[in-house]
Order: sequence, then structure tokens, then C-alpha cells
Amino acid sequence: MKHFGDEEVRQFLTFHGLERQIHSFTESTENAYLAAEALGVELGQIVKSVVFLADGKPVLVLISGDMNVHTKKLKTLLGVRKVRIADAETVVTVTGYPVGAVPPMAHRQRIPTYLDESLKRFMKIFPAAGTTQNMFSTTFDELLRLTTAEVIDVAAPKKKN
Repeated sequence: MKHFGDEEVRQFLTFHGLERQIHSFTESTENAYLAAEALGVELGQIVKSVVFLADGKPVLVLISGDMNVHTKKLKTLLGVRKVRIADAETVVTVTGYPVGAVPPMAHRQRIPTYLDESLKRFMKIFPAAGTTQNMFSTTFDELLRLTTAEVIDVAAPKKKN
């Protein structure tokens, strides 16, 4: 199955009147730490797109790079018995993108999407743009409009090592 890439994200943004620059990097932005370093922004400004299986059905949670998803809260919020992070193969099947490159929209299939309040703290936020070397800039409100997500509160601060 062919992976999607930044072209699908670019087309989506253009369709929505947002022909903004997608930031491309020579180094990887496949995780929040690398992305924040490449962009020179706070870790929390990076939007992590995390696919979960809720009673076997895919859902997408968009959360701040300095937070983890509190899966018990997510399970309660969704009213399901079991929530687990999706494996890499499922992520590609459902979204069209590999782990570390999943944008918040322009997916292979429609996925219920949830936008965590933890991202409201920042004026500018940066989701992946379809590859592990591309990001784009947006705002919380714009991302909410683009994704038609439901705003939730399932963030748990990352544990310090």
C-alpha cells in the first residue's frame, strides 16, 4: 500500500485556502523532540497525532508534544472498554501515513478526531505534514476548523526521567 506524503497535505491546505509554506527539513522531525529542535520552538508547540484503537475502532488524538495521552481518561470519555495505541501497520492503513509523519487531517479514511486542550497554550502550533521531515504551522482554532475535531482534556504531563 502506497504511503501518502506532503503532497496530500499541501492539496488539503490549498483546498481550504491555506497555501502556507510547509516547512521541510534535512533532519528528521519524526518525534516531538526532533521536531521542536528543528523548528526552534518549545516541545509543547509540536502537535502529536496519535492513533488509538478504541474497542478496535481507530480514533485520532491531537495532543501537545510535552504531554502524553491519559488513556484511562480517553477510555472514559469515549465510553469504551479498551483503548490501546495503534500499531504501525494500522496507522498506515487508516491514515495513509507512517508513524512520525501523520498529519492531523488528509487521511485515507475518515477518523473520529479529538483535539486536546493542552495545545491551547500556544499562539502557533506545528503538526506533521505527511513525511518525517515536514511540518506546517497553524493555530489551535484553525486546526479545530480543519479537522472538525472535538476538543477534549486527556493530557497527562510526561514523566521526568
